[in-house]
Amino acid sequence: MKKIILFALLMFFAITTVRHVEAAKKFVAKGTTSGGSRAAGGSIPVNVRYRADKRAIHFSFSNFSNFTSVSYVFSYQTNGISQGAAGTISAANSPGESRELLFGTCSTSVCTYHSGISGAKLTFTATLKNGKKASKNFRIKTYL
Repeated sequence: MKKIILFALLMFFAITTVRHVEAAKKFVAKGTTSGGSRAAGGSIPVNVRYRADKRAIHFSFSNFSNFTSVSYVFSYQTNGISQGAAGTISAANSPGESRELLFGTCSTSVCTYHSGISGAKLTFTATLKNGKKASKNFRIKTYL
């Protein structure tokens, strides 16, 4: 009889003390626009991935037809020193081709790679054919 009462009390407390649990929100990449409205298509169609040895980032555009140009800023810290690269891509300079951004420097086909990398970011800012701007930010996990 004591076991039945104990079991009933445990069930009562288990049922009355259940709390509401919510799931985590789905991760959505940052993409903002200026001028008060979203860009056509919602974002910049860019593919960003590591090179196999993780010493560089590759990026390419899957559809450039709505843009007149896209600027990019690649920045990171190496041993407390700011490093990076920037550029602009237009329809005239092969936007579908893959581009490489190195965690380091190259001169006459001799590359020196940085170590102690932190705070890596890659930001794209697109100018649409209608004059509006859109941006997309990537925080890059570093392995070096």
